[in-house]
Amino acid sequence: MAKRKTGFNLMDAVILVAILAVVALLLYVFVFSESASVQAGNTDSYTLTYVVEATKISEEFADKISIGDTVIDSAKKMRIGTVTAVEVKPYEHMATNLHEGKLVLTPVDGYKNLEITVQADAVLDGISYSINGYEMYVGAKIFLSFGDMVCSGYCISLDAAQ
Repeated sequence: MAKRKTGFNLMDAVILVAILAVVALLLYVFVFSESASVQAGNTDSYTLTYVVEATKISEEFADKISIGDTVIDSAKKMRIGTVTAVEVKPYEHMATNLHEGKLVLTPVDGYKNLEITVQADAVLDGISYSINGYEMYVGAKIFLSFGDMVCSGYCISLDAAQ
């Protein structure tokens, strides 16, 4: 039987250095870069105006949101702005027109889409804006809570002014 040499060699050192480099990179990306952006203390404040589209809202709730209402994120229980405008649009879905054999947008009775414009004070945090720690960007899913209604939607527009 041949004896195997068990000891630390050059290849073991290369593998160990590679593993340590990967761990250091992950720590920097997920831990230290977050604290560095917080410590930088971005003091540039913006007035953020964003639009949330809430779809397939029952007609009976379409008029429950008013200008001046406070917007609360119902998932995180945070104040994320004040309503400045509400636009009610018909809810439509794609359906096949049987006579022509084409796909067409067809309104659905009893439902509406709401485009809710919200204004809030925010700071620029990396590539997104932060409203008291709440990250806001186009495409973000937002869970909205008002006095008489809870709904969800996506941020479809965002404008920041200093």
